[in-house]
Amino acid sequence: MIIDIFKKSYIHQAAFILIASLALWGRTLFFGGWVSVESEPYSLFYSYLGAFALAHPMAAVIIAFFLTIAEGFYLNHILASNNLIHSTTLFPMFAYIMLMGADVANQTFTPMLFANIFLLIALHNIINCYNQEHSYEKVFNASFCIALAFLFYFPSIFMLLFVLATFVVYKLYYWREWLVLLLGFIAPFFSLFAYYYLVDSLDIVLQKISTEAMRFSIVYDLSGTVKLICGAAMALFALVSLFSILGGLSKKVIIYRKKTTVILLLMLVGVLFSLYDIILPANQQNYAIPFAFMLPTFFLMLRKNKKVCNVVFVLFLAVVYVGAYLGF
Repeated sequence: MIIDIFKKSYIHQAAFILIASLALWGRTLFFGGWVSVESEPYSLFYSYLGAFALAHPMAAVIIAFFLTIAEGFYLNHILASNNLIHSTTLFPMFAYIMLMGADVANQTFTPMLFANIFLLIALHNIINCYNQEHSYEKVFNASFCIALAFLFYFPSIFMLLFVLATFVVYKLYYWREWLVLLLGFIAPFFSLFAYYYLVDSLDIVLQKISTEAMRFSIVYDLSGTVKLICGAAMALFALVSLFSILGGLSKKVIIYRKKTTVILLLMLVGVLFSLYDIILPANQQNYAIPFAFMLPTFFLMLRKNKKVCNVVFVLFLAVVYVGAYLGF
């Protein structure tokens, strides 16, 4: 059974993930010419990276490939260290890589690729705030990283709502945490605005931030039938996984329930990311972090029926690869 690979040793799992990743990114890595780069990204810093991707497309693809793998490994570590998944599985890493590269247009530099570096660090800090008497340092680190993610992808500011929701889940009602959250978020901007002020570009930067941050457009692109079907299938996988996890949550210990709820809240952040600039089907990168946790947990619940589990897993792989190779 193919899904049983995630019960084997790290070497077997890593080999499978590498082969599956190369198969997913193969057309872009080995043939090129298919990748598109956003000309007007929703960020301040990403414009420099976007220019690099346009000038050196193959280098951008290779860097994006290895960066995606590194982010997937880090997410796997976050979940394992918090006992949200079994410590011997790399399934979340695999799911993250599949979701980040499910659209061929995302197999290069994207704002979300770089924003996720800081969002993962923020998640790692916030999820570890549970049951800690003084969590100021972690809250500051998380909000500081959210600010850095904001500079690469403006919708990352919605992560502040996620942190506030986490405070409610963890019952962190002390005003100091809320104040530290605000201070951590504004801290990077002091240095940034000071630099642009010294180079006499502050007005241009402020105008760009205000223009892009307030941009809200709804564009429905229904011309790509394959992408629409694959996007709908991904949404179905997400909903089934979500309801399955919620249905069995009451049987778990309280610390697992709290931390799982925090991860699931990231789905709402993904929805806000998508609402910022809707293009149907929704960008899977917006949901990669929470879905990379939900999907393995869902398959764990199906483990008693191996045939069903493997059929569903093959269907998931089919959706990913069909979308990547035919949905362009």
